[in-house]
Amino acid sequence: MEERFNNSVNYRDEILSAVHQIVKTKGLNEFQVGEVVEHLLNQNPNLNASTIRTHITSRCCVNANANHAVTYNDYERIHRGLYRLFEPLASVSRKLYFVDVNTKKNFLLALDVEIRKEKGREQVQFFDTNRGRGFEGEVLVQEDDGFVFLTEKREVMTFRVATVEEYDLIWRCYVEGDVPRFRTDEELYEWYYGSLLGE
Repeated sequence: MEERFNNSVNYRDEILSAVHQIVKTKGLNEFQVGEVVEHLLNQNPNLNASTIRTHITSRCCVNANANHAVTYNDYERIHRGLYRLFEPLASVSRKLYFVDVNTKKNFLLALDVEIRKEKGREQVQFFDTNRGRGFEGEVLVQEDDGFVFLTEKREVMTFRVATVEEYDLIWRCYVEGDVPRFRTDEELYEWYYGSLLGE
């Protein structure tokens, strides 16, 4: 059963709300436990800091040891002391992105896109249909339909979630071989992941 405070609100909901606010403000799906504890205690000093920590690092963490009878898949530990909101790939097929570089629109297609932080520096890594690529820099903007990344060489890379309409209009004529007609964006993503990455 969920631990409750103020007789009506549960810790899990409050922590999730705080984490969503923190990652939205940062523009990056990463947070430290201390950030969440501080945020929540500033809102309600009656909360138990230890309970907040336990929820994030254990009870609600997808890759923590199972130490509780009831667990949730809300967060994922990505480095020591660093977490992110868990985004399961099983419910939605992975996406294909159109990448604009500086003023060159639709410069690349990108699969298996990942933003990570290594040694305090942000990196974007992806497969461009020919090879793996990686750039260091910083995420300037992150939204549901893509993000903008500024490389350390000051190139602006805009990653936009691909749509069938734009693919048919711009990309289809450049693709070699027999490419099927796609009815949905998900079919487009599945075909690329299956054809190029063997998934």
